[in-house]
Amino acid sequence: MCTSREDEEFMRLGVQYYVAARRTALAGLLPVCGNLYHHALEMFLKAGLSRTHSLQDLKSKKFGHKLIDIWNFFKTDFDSTELQQFDATIADVHDFEEIRYPDKVLKNGAQMLVDWGTTPVQSSATMPMYKLHVNDLDRLIGEIFRVSSRNPLFFTGGLKRDVREMLARDNPIATQLLGN
Repeated sequence: MCTSREDEEFMRLGVQYYVAARRTALAGLLPVCGNLYHHALEMFLKAGLSRTHSLQDLKSKKFGHKLIDIWNFFKTDFDSTELQQFDATIADVHDFEEIRYPDKVLKNGAQMLVDWGTTPVQSSATMPMYKLHVNDLDRLIGEIFRVSSRNPLFFTGGLKRDVREMLARDNPIATQLLGN
């Protein structure tokens, strides 16, 4: 269904959202970094899905912005046992879509956390918890590149030096993403 151009454009957008998400995570900007990770993952997953689904189909309600549904379609198209380990990561990022607007946070409150894999998550029973584990997100993105047979260097090679440094910081897939 797809031309390589469609796949490439989705991947290019995914990398741009990923750069913005990681930068805002470093800055502690919540919930915005969660929304940006949501967009990044949606673009990366739809890149792979564009090989078997039309752009019109990918914009339909069947896919829309429902990250868990998109993820399940992706796991069907790219059958890899490695992907299942990221189900909880996808669910965590998906939760940020519901607080894209402030109404739920104003009504129910919210606890928000960004960690790099070292902070134990503690939750109050009275407020919903929204959390991002950046290292898990990095590994997920690396796995998406791997299973969809895409070379990250093609998409990151032209990034500015300071952006490359930011992406490399505390990133378990820095070598995969950036080389060296």
